[in-house]
Amino acid sequence: MTRPRQHETLALADSDRSGRGDRRCIATGASGGPEGMIRFVIGPDGDVVPDLSEKLPGRGLWVTASRDALAEASRKRAFSRAAKQKVTVRDDLVEAVEAMLVASIQSLIGLARRAGAAIAGHAKVEDAVRHHKAVLLIEAADGAVDAREKMKRLGDGLPAMALLTRSELGAAFDREQTVHAAILAAGDHSKGLTARLTREFARLAGFRGDISRLGLENNG
Repeated sequence: MTRPRQHETLALADSDRSGRGDRRCIATGASGGPEGMIRFVIGPDGDVVPDLSEKLPGRGLWVTASRDALAEASRKRAFSRAAKQKVTVRDDLVEAVEAMLVASIQSLIGLARRAGAAIAGHAKVEDAVRHHKAVLLIEAADGAVDAREKMKRLGDGLPAMALLTRSELGAAFDREQTVHAAILAAGDHSKGLTARLTREFARLAGFRGDISRLGLENNG
């Protein structure tokens, strides 16, 4: 990780990157790949706008994907310094970004479900895991620990994510609650979805505590 000298401007634009494509966090000055950061732009009215998809026009301001870094960016007025203008930062920006990450994950799971590449329910998931049909195991973070651990052991190295609640995971399947879900091996389509889901889970982990404690891990 590199930090700018104190007299240097911290942040900042999409062009502020190394030859490896790294971005610099406006809060900490640390450099890293965009997969571990959140992009923001300044809207026409001077509002700080999260850009999770990284498609909005304008100069990109990057913050490490973590609750602490984003809170620090807001507290230290890093967005104003980076944009070199007065900006408006909503009071609930941290919570809003976390909710957007959850919604992004739910949307991706929904896409996989409609393509026949996502399943839910203990029996279906257990069968898919046991017969090596699953490429990604998704467990509710507030599900029974014993059941989740048993499923992960059955996967024997299968990447496992556990950051959504039962209600949040259930919503992705149009259910009230879901504890066990999986993404199936279904060609290149599922590979792309799995990669995108893994990235979004990794970013969400920065807002929901320690990865190992919550079960976001890749044992492969």
